Amino acid sequence: MKIMINSRRQGRLNLNLSSEKGFLILEVMIASLILTAGVAATMYLFRLGFQYLERANDSNLMSSKLPQVINYMKVLDVDAKEGAEDMGDGVIMHWNASLVETVRPSRDTPEGKLRSAFNLYLYKVKILLDSKKLSREYEMNVFRSARVDTKLSPSEF
Repeated sequence: MKIMINSRRQGRLNLNLSSEKGFLILEVMIASLILTAGVAATMYLFRLGFQYLERANDSNLMSSKLPQVINYMKVLDVDAKEGAEDMGDGVIMHWNASLVETVRPSRDTPEGKLRSAFNLYLYKVKILLDSKKLSREYEMNVFRSARVDTKLSPSEF
């Protein structure tokens, strides 16, 4: 079908509608391609956001277990040298203790040197907290004491 338009400035203009059908389909295809690319980019960003959110939740879970770890260190049997504990919520604590130094304190008095009735033990404890996809390492010093005249180990006090 042909349409003729008369205009004072342009004169006669012939439009052929059958040739514009292909151009309209090309425009729709390009618009759908742009829309698809936008949706795909949005889906990718949501996936990245959920991954970062999961990592942040795992990190918060590990941080929330630190008070438990510190309380556990108070009753830890350091003579065992190493061990593992389930801290709950899928977090497992692996630890390794090594004796750094043993000291029997003394002080000077007018009568001479007065030695303490206790030995002091300093342990270095390396801690590894493992979760699903995250693990963190910590290191802390633990002090223990034991009476010199007893046969008990420092962890039994």
